[in-house]
Amino acid sequence: MKISEVAERSGVPASTLRYYERFGILAAHRSPNGYRDFDEGHLERLDFIASAKRLGLELPEIRRLLELADTGTCTGVKAALQPLLAEQIAAVERQLRILAELQEQLSAAQAHVDTCPDSDERCRSECAFRAFAGTASGSNQG
Repeated sequence: MKISEVAERSGVPASTLRYYERFGILAAHRSPNGYRDFDEGHLERLDFIASAKRLGLELPEIRRLLELADTGTCTGVKAALQPLLAEQIAAVERQLRILAELQEQLSAAQAHVDTCPDSDERCRSECAFRAFAGTASGSNQG
């Protein structure tokens, strides 16, 4: 397959395929005229890369896993993948905690703003702006 067909079938742009080749995670065969020549194995490799990226793995980690898959055993790939996945799970858990705190702060700010009376006069800081100060400092003073 030519690079354009691989790009179409995989959904990976040709420029990314070339980058993957320079980075060392996708090695195309070269035809006598210099064109890149791909086969079904390259599509499988691209599926692996896409899956690993969806899991949050970085290209250096993916390259290491591919090298292990190419030269090692399934047990070796599994042993390398387990700590990477554990790190990703921990990172997601940290992000979820941060987002939960932000959600609480936003809810408190919204509740405070909702209690502010409507007025045609200039907005006073003790109303809307206190909502932001109160959530930033962790206090819910109204």
